[in-house]
Amino acid sequence: MAGVQTLVWLAINRLLQTTNYKLQTMRINKIQLKNFKGFDEKEFHFNPQFNVLIGDNGTGKTAILDALAVSVGSYLLGIGQAQARSIYQEDIRRKDFGDSLEPQLPVIVSSEGEIEERKIKWQRSKKNFEGRTTVKEARELIEIAKFHTQQVSDGKPVILPVISYHGTGRLWKERRQTINTRPKASRMSGYFNSLEPASSSKIFLEWFKTMEIASIQKKIDTTRIEVVKNAIINCIPDLEAVFFDVIEDTLVSVKMDADKRHTLHYDLLSDGFRNMIGMVADIAYRCVTLNPHLNEQALAKTYGIVLIDEIDLHIHPKWQKRVVNDLKNTFPMIQFIASTHSPFIVQSLQSDEVLNLDKATDSDFFRKSIEEIAEMDMGVPDVERSQRFKDMMKVAERYYQLLEEGKNSEDDTQVRQIKAELDQLSRRYSDDPAYTAFLNMERLARLGP
Repeated sequence: MAGVQTLVWLAINRLLQTTNYKLQTMRINKIQLKNFKGFDEKEFHFNPQFNVLIGDNGTGKTAILDALAVSVGSYLLGIGQAQARSIYQEDIRRKDFGDSLEPQLPVIVSSEGEIEERKIKWQRSKKNFEGRTTVKEARELIEIAKFHTQQVSDGKPVILPVISYHGTGRLWKERRQTINTRPKASRMSGYFNSLEPASSSKIFLEWFKTMEIASIQKKIDTTRIEVVKNAIINCIPDLEAVFFDVIEDTLVSVKMDADKRHTLHYDLLSDGFRNMIGMVADIAYRCVTLNPHLNEQALAKTYGIVLIDEIDLHIHPKWQKRVVNDLKNTFPMIQFIASTHSPFIVQSLQSDEVLNLDKATDSDFFRKSIEEIAEMDMGVPDVERSQRFKDMMKVAERYYQLLEEGKNSEDDTQVRQIKAELDQLSRRYSDDPAYTAFLNMERLARLGP
């Protein structure tokens, strides 16, 4: 029955294409996991535009993103030039039986969502340890991708969805390398390495270099490269310009700092800047590559799903407060699903944009202080005091306890032991002269020299 529905939908969509009408949605509404990594059976629902997973380490944030990569990657099974994400052996949940750790099968990733305003369900599974990931239950989504591929082959202006995964390995610490130019390629090249969490910056840097040189030599339309540059500028605070310097063979940014312009090479930027420039440029490059016919509207009209692990990676808290809105405004049609440990990120979100893996959450985060979010929603105790201060308080309490014991003791051996422990406690914070002097004064007053 699903196959008949797909054929009907494809026929309708062909008719809509001929009338210049474009359907533009792709999103995941729900995902169900069984035996995937640490999850026995679990279900998650998602906001249509922005979602942020929060929770303690080990609660499964990255596991959910990996499962989503399997899910959305099903579309790539219908794209001949792209590689989908399968269910790997390391994705299989292991159950501890005391004397052994046994794999639990089958592993199932079931999804419900929409593509081009059509609600669909699909599933990928791994039924035995050595077996392949099934594709049969994802046939409907695969057929849609095949239809899109044929439309591209026929030169039709179909809008393709962007799909990408930016993992914690995205801070590309690569050796300085020569950036080659790239020959003209298919629109489908926008899916190359799209679900590789630790993808290389070389892909978009080669594209940048090629476009900059071509714009000079052949006087080609520079709309696409300007779109990518504007995306970077929109998402990077105080950035005035970005371009590829063909002489230095690197991407160059022009940044305002205290009313002064600074020209900085990509390789010499801070980790936070390289992380954000790399991520935004990668998404924007894929948008204009997949949909070059959209010209200056490529970012505004390209839909799809982007996964980001630790969206706050290496960026300053001041920047964390605005990054979500910057991405929303720059890529309004894309559904983002990200993870974070930052209360500043959480504070910038609506209640239905947060998925708390530790406990149920239903509040307006933008009305809360950072301390309230960290303590009440993220489970960080006593956030108003540093850990060092709390440790110093514990030492002081123990110090006073020992002073009382020493004052009331007539046993010389016990007093010597107490004094030795007092010396040890005071030495722990010898880098704070006022604190150490106060402890020593109290000791002299109560126990004498």
